[in-house]
Amino acid sequence: MKKALIVVAVVLGVLVLAGGALMLRFRVMSLRMSNELVDVRAVDLAAIPDGMYVGEYGDFLVAARVAVSVAGGRIVAIDMLAQQSGPGYGALEILDRIVEGQSPQVDVVSGASGSSKAIMIAVYRALSGEE
Repeated sequence: MKKALIVVAVVLGVLVLAGGALMLRFRVMSLRMSNELVDVRAVDLAAIPDGMYVGEYGDFLVAARVAVSVAGGRIVAIDMLAQQSGPGYGALEILDRIVEGQSPQVDVVSGASGSSKAIMIAVYRALSGEE
């Protein structure tokens, strides 16, 4: 009985530590993404030559690689080349929002804010040439 209690206590301790580490990692990802998103701003599309520009962003559980097509000083299309997100959290409608708003600064998709932010950062990186 005493050994069983010790085993249970050890298992619970490990689970609490693992859960805490995972929560900390989520928090770090969220902070990094928020810091990157602060740099996302309107881009002077008129200064960008016509063409296709690739950008990417990723951290822990979310990642996006996009191809942004620019023509005549406008974003004409955005293609998702690769994406990592949880099931149902792709936030692909953000691509239309960016094209419609002609800016990587748009409202996030409710329920998929991490994926939305990753896509916005990737689009900004594509248009600004930042790595």
